[in-house]
Amino acid sequence: MARIALPWPWTPKTGMLRLVLWACVLIPLPFLAGCAWWRGASSTPPEITDAGVAARVLVSPDLNVNPTETVVSPGASGQASSGPSASQSGEPDRTTFGLADAIAFALRNSPRLRSARAAIERARGQERVAFAPFLPQIDFLGQYGVVSATFSPGIPGPEGFILPSTFGTRSYSENEIALEWTIYDFGRTCGRYGQSVAREAITELQLERADQTVEFDVATAYLGVLLARASRRVQEDAVRRAESTLNDTAARHKQGVALREDVLRAQVQLSESREALVLAREKEYDSVSQLNNTLGRNAGLPLEVIDIEEQPPRHWPLAELLERAAIQRPEVRLAREAVAAAEKGREAARGEFLPRIFARAAVGHTDGENVITGWQEGVGLHIDAPLYAGGRHRGELRSAEADIEAGLADAQSILDSISLDVNLAYRGLVATGELIALSRTAVVQAEENLRLERIRYRNGDATPTDIVDGEAALTRSQQRFFSSIYSYLSALARLDYALGEHQGALPPNGQAPGADELPLPRPLPQVK
Repeated sequence: MARIALPWPWTPKTGMLRLVLWACVLIPLPFLAGCAWWRGASSTPPEITDAGVAARVLVSPDLNVNPTETVVSPGASGQASSGPSASQSGEPDRTTFGLADAIAFALRNSPRLRSARAAIERARGQERVAFAPFLPQIDFLGQYGVVSATFSPGIPGPEGFILPSTFGTRSYSENEIALEWTIYDFGRTCGRYGQSVAREAITELQLERADQTVEFDVATAYLGVLLARASRRVQEDAVRRAESTLNDTAARHKQGVALREDVLRAQVQLSESREALVLAREKEYDSVSQLNNTLGRNAGLPLEVIDIEEQPPRHWPLAELLERAAIQRPEVRLAREAVAAAEKGREAARGEFLPRIFARAAVGHTDGENVITGWQEGVGLHIDAPLYAGGRHRGELRSAEADIEAGLADAQSILDSISLDVNLAYRGLVATGELIALSRTAVVQAEENLRLERIRYRNGDATPTDIVDGEAALTRSQQRFFSSIYSYLSALARLDYALGEHQGALPPNGQAPGADELPLPRPLPQVK
């Protein structure tokens, strides 16, 4: 290495002067290399800039945020198909989604899944960090300095010292390449690496479950829009019936056939129907906003969903469902990986009590004044044996054993939760299936009762209050019927989620004997 020649002779005074000069040069270097204050502010990711926030939160002022219809029939002209879209180019301007389309969109755009994918990348980085100790570590070491005659030259390197040659002020420069490689550490590195691999597997299983959670949330929000639309349609028909009844009652009151209290009763019924319609419309808009949020879109954007016409599947035996959940739920594998990670952590903690055996080697060159110059080489086998660390290693081992016990307890809790989820989903499916049959019967009876009341009313054997009560009963039965239909479909979505399957994965050919096919929501009868 070349040396800088100074125009003055070497003396203690000139040596210290030279040291001060080099200090003035070297001290500012860390500030220039490591401090970033002079570089200006770091760039802001586009997602959180003002433009990014505006694009995510704001909507166009001329956007129709109160559409008259949120549900379109399947195969309607100009509407999107119910299957997943192959292209993403039109996603920002898209307004119509089928259920499978909505699920596919959410899987691509959900911030929750983006965070889960980032967690996987972080775990993979930690796995790379844990694997690094298996490989040799290679370093470049260098030092330069000036010391007085009473000091040894330089800082001890990995393999030894710089030796002085004569008495006097010493300048030195040393550059070397060193290698260190752990030969055996009694399970420390293997334990930490196995722990990182298990944690990476855990994040991947968490992403798989997060995918299923997003699918379930989309299906639930999607069915919520359909139910809210059906409830709004029921209330619109209720308002039309109430208006017709009020007009007829008012006309009869003018003719002296109906009482004033009949008119008031019809007015109250119309007011209640209109109030229920306002609330139903609000719930419909809320459900659309919720679905937009679940899809990863602005909640204020317009959205239409495609009606569902598939026949609901039948029931399955509970034992078969529990068996499928035990095999398919990602949490089962997640529990195993969590216990495996804890066991690997105990292995690493036990290794801390034992020595670490490693090899070191270095090669370099030394130059300077009043020191022995030339090439230097060295290699050594080292043993680092811990004797006393104040109880730290024993505390780490105790903590690792507690992690194993906690992992086993969590595994039992997960298995119990899976059993509970499947049982609740199954019972909900059975109950809503029975409610459909009951509510369907109630609708038929309410329609027949209203028809008979109208006949009696035309014959003068019934009052307007009887008509109002019959219409209210029909409205309630229709609301219960549609609620039971979409509650059954929601129970199917919940069962898919409880089994650890994608939405709609259950085949429509259940093995339960005597399971009746359930009716589809049909258009409501119009008031004549």
